[in-house]
Amino acid sequence: MSRARAIALSVLLTCWLLAGSVAFAMPAAAATIEVDNTLSQTDTKGEVDVQTQVTVPDGVTSLEITIPEDTDVYETEGFSQSGTDGRTYEWTGGTDRPFVRYDLAGNRTIDRGSGEQFLYAVTDEWAVVRSPSISVRATGIDLRINCSNHVDGEGVAGRHITYLGGFEEHTREAAGQRFRLIESEHGDMRENPEDVLDSLAHAANHFETGARDDSVLVIAVPSNVDWAATGVQRGDSDMWVRDDERLDTARNTWIHEYIHTRQDYDRTEATRWTIEGMADYYAALLTYEQGRIDFETFQAQMDDGTRDRYSDVQLSDPATWENTRGNYEKGALVFGHLDRRLRADADTTLAAAIAEFNDPGTELTQRRFLDAIETTGNADIRDDAERYTETTETPPVWSRQQHLDAFGGADIRYEFEEFAVSGPYREATIDSPRVVTGETLEPTVRIRNVGTDAGEYTAELRVDGETVGERTGTLDADEAATVTFQRRFDAAGEYDLSIGTTTTTAVVEEPADVAVTDLTAAPADPTLGESVTLRATVESSADRPADGDVTFAVDGESVATERVQLNDGSVTVETTTTFEESGEYTVTAGDRSTTVSVRSETATPGGTESGMPQSTEQPTDGPDRPTTPTEGAGSGFGVSAAALAALAAVVLFGRR
Repeated sequence: MSRARAIALSVLLTCWLLAGSVAFAMPAAAATIEVDNTLSQTDTKGEVDVQTQVTVPDGVTSLEITIPEDTDVYETEGFSQSGTDGRTYEWTGGTDRPFVRYDLAGNRTIDRGSGEQFLYAVTDEWAVVRSPSISVRATGIDLRINCSNHVDGEGVAGRHITYLGGFEEHTREAAGQRFRLIESEHGDMRENPEDVLDSLAHAANHFETGARDDSVLVIAVPSNVDWAATGVQRGDSDMWVRDDERLDTARNTWIHEYIHTRQDYDRTEATRWTIEGMADYYAALLTYEQGRIDFETFQAQMDDGTRDRYSDVQLSDPATWENTRGNYEKGALVFGHLDRRLRADADTTLAAAIAEFNDPGTELTQRRFLDAIETTGNADIRDDAERYTETTETPPVWSRQQHLDAFGGADIRYEFEEFAVSGPYREATIDSPRVVTGETLEPTVRIRNVGTDAGEYTAELRVDGETVGERTGTLDADEAATVTFQRRFDAAGEYDLSIGTTTTTAVVEEPADVAVTDLTAAPADPTLGESVTLRATVESSADRPADGDVTFAVDGESVATERVQLNDGSVTVETTTTFEESGEYTVTAGDRSTTVSVRSETATPGGTESGMPQSTEQPTDGPDRPTTPTEGAGSGFGVSAAALAALAAVVLFGRR
């Protein structure tokens, strides 16, 4: 990865060559006309600044260029306007490096029934626009024309799409291609860029038809624009994708747009549907084969093609699916059906069947499409192709076993095997995912490969649809493994837990209140100043862990408070206190109470007072009186409370 600042990147661009203007078969000594477009940001809303400069070689006798529509020319040198379209400029011969500078409208919108939405956009901070297409007409010696784009400032100029603004670049080499993933610094990619490149690299290696371009430019554009699409591919190998697009979906836009870069054939009206149908099918299939979705998710994507809304769609007639997703969804189902049949019956693929027509300038007609299927497959599969493209009939969605029979490969299954819990109350295996706030749920997942070949898996634990954990690995055929996830819950409620297509509900509750089930005082009849132990037996008030305070009180006045956290069973919590006046006291903890009777010092046989040395003084008058207690706050007794050291402030316990 590298942070791009100011760059000047030259990228080859195929200019529009007007018929008769330039020879296509040229000797090695032919001169080259260089056409360079420099793009930069401007303060004009919705526009970018472009300078188109031409380097004119010796021998050129005349030259004119036509710049794009929606331009506002504000400076020229060596060019003068000619023609009536306002876009054509003729070389005056005054310099061999003439140029035209203009503002180019960068915003491109489309209305698909919900108002104008953007295909290309210019914002105050960044822009993604179509790279300018310049047509050139020249006379003189044999000529070549080389067009290039670059950016003045921050950005990346592709052959067909240009991004302006700060970015970070991520690259990957795969299958002879160099992928350049441009991450706008003004966005926030949902997926890790390296994961996106992993997915694209896998697709490059496993999609078998169409030439691989040397370089693929992928621009992750910020999603805070009202985009008309999740992605757009233009030209040979340039594309943009919204930066919030996911990889773990059958509608994998990253792969969908990449497949378009490999579709080089020209289509007719009858085969137009194959462009989106093929891309949608392979986006789902390759994502499934990468282990990012399970078979049921892939199957559901194919099932979308059977919806009633497409019952009138005839794929070979675009009028029946224009302004719908019929060519995408029903097209994917039909393409997949034919691909599966060719794999099962003829050990080939639909992409391979049409590969001979997948070249620039080669037209894939309906007859060629059907003939290729029959040649590589058989007449029965051709009949299917004809029926499902030339009528409104819809093929059935195939089963997992049918898929496995045709495609082979790994078949990864997921299931929850057991649940455990850890936290302040317990560490244990539990029968169902029921916990209290503050605890961590630990689901163990069993992963099996029931397919015929080894394969990779990506196990994603999702909570209410959001991925909270991921485990990856490889399993041989018939091999199994287990993985464990951890998820702490801090808010009560019900949560959907899912792994693959397996779903369960996690119930999270607040801890129950603690309940005091027994209270004792020992001794229950102490003498003045004697230490008394107050002991409470505590349980949960419900069938779940409990958390709360146990307060010991004497005649309503708190003498000690202990925090108790427990699972099931009971625990004992205690404290000590002393009394400094005789009498009866009510001791409480929770809703339990007991009585303590405090005795004063009384004379005992042998001439001594109980618990005190005998006084040698004689009373001056009247009977003996008990010792006057020391003054203290409250109700006439003094308390010194301390928690049992072994329990500390929190009582921990185990299961019974």
